[in-house]
Amino acid sequence: MEKRKIIMDCDPGIDDAIALAYAAAHPEAFELLAVTTVAGNQTIDIVTRNALDLSALYKLNVPVAAGMVEPIIREHHTASEFHGKNGLGDCTIPRADAEPEKEMAVFYIKRLLTELPEGEKVTLICTAPLTNIGLLLKIYPEVKSKIQEIILMGGAVAGGNVTASAEFNIYVDPEAAKIVFKSGLPIVMCGLDVTEKCALTRSQIQKLSQSQNNQIAKLCGDMAGYSLANGNKFRGQVSIHDAVPYMYLTHPEIFKVQKVVLDVDCSDGESAGRTIADFRWWMHEEEEENIAVMDADASKFQEYLIEAIYELGEKVK
Repeated sequence: MEKRKIIMDCDPGIDDAIALAYAAAHPEAFELLAVTTVAGNQTIDIVTRNALDLSALYKLNVPVAAGMVEPIIREHHTASEFHGKNGLGDCTIPRADAEPEKEMAVFYIKRLLTELPEGEKVTLICTAPLTNIGLLLKIYPEVKSKIQEIILMGGAVAGGNVTASAEFNIYVDPEAAKIVFKSGLPIVMCGLDVTEKCALTRSQIQKLSQSQNNQIAKLCGDMAGYSLANGNKFRGQVSIHDAVPYMYLTHPEIFKVQKVVLDVDCSDGESAGRTIADFRWWMHEEEEENIAVMDADASKFQEYLIEAIYELGEKVK
């Protein structure tokens, strides 16, 4: 497995927090260069504080840069009803001594990319609205040559979670998503079609929460438990959406993918923020082709995720 240089653009967020734990448990697969934040699940101050505190808790020696406080054009909407007032299901973790980088995320990512040694590239893992990345590509298109791939949690071929047709990350900033989709870069979309299937069950969450000697397992269980009680109680399980892009890299064999050409509805109508997925890839230019992850082995996802959570907890004792 190729070790990837990673910049994670995120809005922690319960599932972002669990995804970061998965990444921290796999240093052999991921060289995390930076964590950048954007307003999404909560305000920029809250998600940036969470990124700092989680990075310290997980023993990640990684810089954190705060990004955009609102979408490019639209009014910002948080998802606090699903992630709690502090974004982490109202779970408390130790406050880190570290502070964010002085540079705003867009400029920080640009500098990281331009300072890469000749021939090296970075994979962007995006688990939040795409505001930072859309602006980066619009303002500094020259950095595209330094981006190996963008793997994002967002969108859906069919359906939505914030509206009947739109997924939250794309809905919050569809204009930014359109810029990314039309950038000509290789994009892997891990949308609701697959991430809804990548879920922990009520009993798995309860077992994690009952961990006495593993603080990471307990934290992940408690955070997922909040999500189970707030928005998923009738469903009986919690999708860990943001872990899917990382697991796609470590265990591609458990996923099924299709070629697709991506776009987004930027109107103000009922379908605002809907991801448009055109599977007629042969009717488009090769540089327009991307990948949609469509299915997963749910039991393997659960096995690998839970294993990583427990392993990280043992490492950071």
